[in-house]
Amino acid sequence: MSVRLRGSALLCALALPGTLVAEVLADGDEAIELGTIMVKGEALHRDDIPATVNRVEAERFEEMTAVRIEEVLEEVPGVEIGNYNMGGVANVIKMRGFTGGAHGGDVAVYVDGIPLNEGESHADGYADVNVLIPLEIEELEVFKGPSSVLYGNFARAGSLAFHTRQRGEYAKAKLTYGSFDTWDAQGAFGLSLAEGLYNNTAIQGASTQGFQDNSQWSRINASTRFTWDLNERLDLALSLRAHQSDWDAPGYIPKSLFDAESTDQAPNAEDDGGEKSFYSERFDLGLSLSEELRLLYWLYGTQQDFTRFAKFGYDPGGQTERNYDRSVWGTGASLNLDAQLADKPLTAILGLEYYDEDTDWLRWDTSNRARLDKTEDRTFNITTFSVFAQGEWELSRYFRPTLGLRYDSFGGSYDNRDPDGEPFDSDMNDYDHWSPKLGFRSLLIEGLDLRASFSEGFSLPDGEAKYQTDLDVSPEVIRQYEIGLSYDPIEALSADLALFILDTSDEIQEYPVGSGLYKNLGETRRTGVEAAVLWRPLEGLTLSGDIALIDSEIRSSNDAALEGKEISGVPDRISNLSAEYRSPQGIGGKIKWRHVGKYYIDDENSERYDGYDVVDLGLFYERPLGGNDARKLRLGAEVKNLFDEWYSQSVWSGYGTNNYAVSWPRTYWLSMSLDW
Repeated sequence: MSVRLRGSALLCALALPGTLVAEVLADGDEAIELGTIMVKGEALHRDDIPATVNRVEAERFEEMTAVRIEEVLEEVPGVEIGNYNMGGVANVIKMRGFTGGAHGGDVAVYVDGIPLNEGESHADGYADVNVLIPLEIEELEVFKGPSSVLYGNFARAGSLAFHTRQRGEYAKAKLTYGSFDTWDAQGAFGLSLAEGLYNNTAIQGASTQGFQDNSQWSRINASTRFTWDLNERLDLALSLRAHQSDWDAPGYIPKSLFDAESTDQAPNAEDDGGEKSFYSERFDLGLSLSEELRLLYWLYGTQQDFTRFAKFGYDPGGQTERNYDRSVWGTGASLNLDAQLADKPLTAILGLEYYDEDTDWLRWDTSNRARLDKTEDRTFNITTFSVFAQGEWELSRYFRPTLGLRYDSFGGSYDNRDPDGEPFDSDMNDYDHWSPKLGFRSLLIEGLDLRASFSEGFSLPDGEAKYQTDLDVSPEVIRQYEIGLSYDPIEALSADLALFILDTSDEIQEYPVGSGLYKNLGETRRTGVEAAVLWRPLEGLTLSGDIALIDSEIRSSNDAALEGKEISGVPDRISNLSAEYRSPQGIGGKIKWRHVGKYYIDDENSERYDGYDVVDLGLFYERPLGGNDARKLRLGAEVKNLFDEWYSQSVWSGYGTNNYAVSWPRTYWLSMSLDW
């Protein structure tokens, strides 16, 4: 019965836009100004969301010198990147005390509304942002915790919403060359092709030899978007994206090699690496039903083929080949209201979405990429039906409440054809969850805005456990409590402070250990404070800093010895301090210091990594072209890791030692960018 209900809702979502479009085309003379196409939640005013939302603007993406696009997240308070230095393998994102974002399921990642998270492949929630091009990004929104009603599964630590450029006439190019024969060439342009018809296109080619043995990596990205304003009420968009990547991976090294500051691979290392192809398509429709009400409709697809060769441990042998052939389609619609209620501004959204993902999962034992025995042959299907609603009402400057609610339900199937076992298939256990989001903002005095919120998220059982018919558990529950202050007394000064508690309950754990039985019994707590300030004391001079202090505790566990321990991998402190100067003549420079504090690397809290400090220094020269500020040439030179810190952003304990993915040493970079 539930499947028939979902199907009916889906058919309504597919049929409604076509009916309304026909009406608009038949009567298109009513002038209603079109806004920029926004996926899902156009009406929601981001400045009124009562939880922390950090933004990274296009300028940062354009100026960044980085091997990987996710390094821009180091601009966001409290975020650390666990860099594996393994080419096209997605790095982990640590945020608000969670340590499995992007390489696991702790962070939801979207680009223009297309989810990058993989429900059932390399890891639940795996999300590869290597498919994105820095020059195409208009803005990145980082929602902290499960605070956004727009995102459900995998959004427990937060959500990343990448928005690409729409419309506009521009042309941008950037070429970067750096140490270890590393180069990155990007181009992006926006065109007005005809009256109401626009195109935005970007392309990137990048390659590096890497600083360790067996660390070469190359990739090509391309994206294009066509936007058509049919009349004053209706706009359409078609977006396409392609990615191809090939890499070698040095793997982890043991403590003995790390202490010796060796760039060699570990003993008995093999030819790890992989390759990936990724394609996505998206259709968007925006229809203004009136001056106050707007309909958004979307339909998207993703096709992906991902192969990884990986070996863990230091004994001879043990490499595997893992192949994930993935196909996704999804559709949805939302009604967006921007109106007055009792002469007070009211914004609201009501939406629904359907998602279907198929993954063919294959695995072989290998030796230096040569196949030996086939060990796994599986097919997973996951379907998700979601409904979300939220309203923001500005009753007064002192009380601007927000109330939201999201519902997610999951189904699917699992087909196991492993060579050494008896074939079987199983339907996914039915899981669903209601996630409330509520809070308020209050402008206490001019420039001082208070926010307070409560939001809830969830987590499903890992991997094939979701399809285990005798597993009688409910989704894990994540609850965030947050209070914050933003202070913008003058244009030259801004500051933000947030205090949060994140509680997880009903964690799914094996009990008794080794029994194969699971219960909802684990509990953890994460508490923290995030603070950031930006000050422009002089013309051209910008000083900025941020700090995050995080504490974690395992409050209940199937292993009583772990209760009271800290969660492994969570740094106790993350901070940034930078100064940037731009002279009237266009000459400038920037220096940045980043500190990541100590953290435990095992569950028992017996082994600890002391963290690291890195300083980057850069100089640049900008010159307008032809007397037009929009046209400019920028030349840059940068030294990253100025003091040649030997460190790792990914450390863990296992195989009788501590294991390290070594981070890049001191590197030198030259760049040239052109806007015209």
